[in-house]
Amino acid sequence: MKPLWLVLAWLLLLPLVALFVPLPIPYYQDFSVLYFSDAARLNGIPLYDYPAQLEWVRAQTRPDFEFHPYPYPPWYALLTLPLALLPLAAAARLWFLLNLTMLAVSIWFVTPRWSIPARLFGILAAVLFIPAFGLLIVGQYSMPVLMGTALFVWAARRPSAPALAVSLALMTFKPHIGLFAALAAFGWLIFHRHSAFARRAIGFTLLLAVALAAFGLLADPRWPQTYLASLLHYREIPGVQTCELCASLPVGLWRLVTGQPDTAQAALLSIVLGAGLMTALLWRFREKIADPHLLMNLAVLFTLLVDPYLLNYDYVLLLLPLLALTDTIRSLPGRSVLLIAYLLPWGALALGRQGNPLLAVSALLILALLWHFKEADARVRGAP
Repeated sequence: MKPLWLVLAWLLLLPLVALFVPLPIPYYQDFSVLYFSDAARLNGIPLYDYPAQLEWVRAQTRPDFEFHPYPYPPWYALLTLPLALLPLAAAARLWFLLNLTMLAVSIWFVTPRWSIPARLFGILAAVLFIPAFGLLIVGQYSMPVLMGTALFVWAARRPSAPALAVSLALMTFKPHIGLFAALAAFGWLIFHRHSAFARRAIGFTLLLAVALAAFGLLADPRWPQTYLASLLHYREIPGVQTCELCASLPVGLWRLVTGQPDTAQAALLSIVLGAGLMTALLWRFREKIADPHLLMNLAVLFTLLVDPYLLNYDYVLLLLPLLALTDTIRSLPGRSVLLIAYLLPWGALALGRQGNPLLAVSALLILALLWHFKEADARVRGAP
């Protein structure tokens, strides 16, 4: 229980740190969408009423302020609503610290066999992983999904039915990168439905799903309809359809063939890639796919190789299979490839947009290692 109490004490301390420690965190980047969406909600504007939000936000900032529709489920905004009670700069620092905490907790969840110094080194290495580092700085939103995948592994091993239900809920916070992981996790529960633990976890999951749906009504009383409309409107934002910033494999391949990035056309390519990859994974790992750690690693890699709309921050999910293989591979060639996969995103940082394909290459290298080390011992499955 000591780690839990330490985390709780740290969470209570965070607002004071955010208010009084002058961390140089930028606050008019990605985080500002979350902050101003929450602030507008505190002023009576429904979460997905974009025209009213835009008018209110520009009145608070400047007439040309660039503000996008809120693209995530309502419970994400509601749970982060206290951030809007703080000044923008302090709120950005608090969100940075919360993301950092979620990252550290995620690493802790999936390294139960590691010594304390090794776990601390793992957290430092995770912070320095470029997708994670960039996410922390600009205040992106993928970290709850990483924590959800890590919590699923921990909860399935412990086992803890309530924690497992929470892990699935966290995967919904950013649906386009958490969907496959959530489906895989719920499929794992259905597969084990004859066990008392799985039945309890399914019950907790369904109850939590109903609670979140009802909770979302506080953000927008018509959220099932308005959220969908918000997503459709989001696609119309300049740069989303062409997605010059996308770092996904389908967009990269489409750009290589046509010279132009196009997420709509890349989505068609994703269907072909997804069908082929799913078939290959089921064939290769069919005997071990019921293992929760391996299943979650495969779900993460499937997402990062198939999803057409990925930004470089979303590759923070690679930390899950990276840690699993770090705990498994002992050969020098295998460790060398693993190190290359970890370091390649630094090249993406140096090359800017032209380096985005290196992130997909990292995912492919990790999948190749997982494929090759399929017969490794229980350490790949994260067994305590």
